[in-house]
Amino acid sequence: MSKFFKNNKLVVILCAIIIFISLIGISLRSQSQSHAEQYVGDSVSFGQRVVSYPVQFVTGYIDDLFMSNNDKKPSNKEKQLQAENERLKAENKKYKKELDVEDISKYDPISSTVISRNPDQWMNTLVINKGSKNGVKSNMAVMTSEGLVGRISKVNQFSSQVDLVSTNTRSNRLSVNIQHDGNNVFGLVDQYDAKNQELVISDINNKDKVKKGDKVVTSGLADQLPSNLYIGEVTKVENDKYGLSKEVKVKPAASLSDLNHVYVAKRDAQSVPDNESGVN
Repeated sequence: MSKFFKNNKLVVILCAIIIFISLIGISLRSQSQSHAEQYVGDSVSFGQRVVSYPVQFVTGYIDDLFMSNNDKKPSNKEKQLQAENERLKAENKKYKKELDVEDISKYDPISSTVISRNPDQWMNTLVINKGSKNGVKSNMAVMTSEGLVGRISKVNQFSSQVDLVSTNTRSNRLSVNIQHDGNNVFGLVDQYDAKNQELVISDINNKDKVKKGDKVVTSGLADQLPSNLYIGEVTKVENDKYGLSKEVKVKPAASLSDLNHVYVAKRDAQSVPDNESGVN
């Protein structure tokens, strides 16, 4: 009799393992998340918030403490800094207009805080503290004031996962336009060079003219992101190892390795009028 129960116990354990592996496989294949997955994701993110918020509070308090010690500077110095800040804002607005780059404010941005980032996936994914309850949806663009950093890949009710532009996966290839002398050269971000902290655009036609300093923006094609979101600028152009096409290196404008606060572009490309989208 004891042998019978032992055998049944092994069968139950084996079935449980098979069901568990099957659920994992289904989850990996599916872009949408079940209610159970969302519940687990939100539960984990809640625990991460409990840890991250006190750390951010203490860090902010220390920063404020050091800043308060510097508040004894003359008032004319503060006025000078304010004037300089206004000048930089004006120049930034001017450059964005000249580059035909979209302003994040046009997309009803959702301000979010990074609450989780695994060391082994540091340049691939992160988790923010906003989800479907805040209007976040899959494939929405995620940005900082400097430029695009990624897109929403998974959405829970109160948290979301972001795939960074530096994610080295074939399914995450980002379609871009390289702006050269008023013309757009289309390309795909093929990989991320972790050593030089640069995005790599491969298979650019040798006839297409691209040079160092050219600006790179989203194309608005294939990946459901709005067009003309600023990504960075070209740092190097060279022939591939076969000499049949060009390989372009791009320095991201945003610091991908140090992200604390980001913005989710709530409006998608279809909801932006033609006169706002920058598409002629």
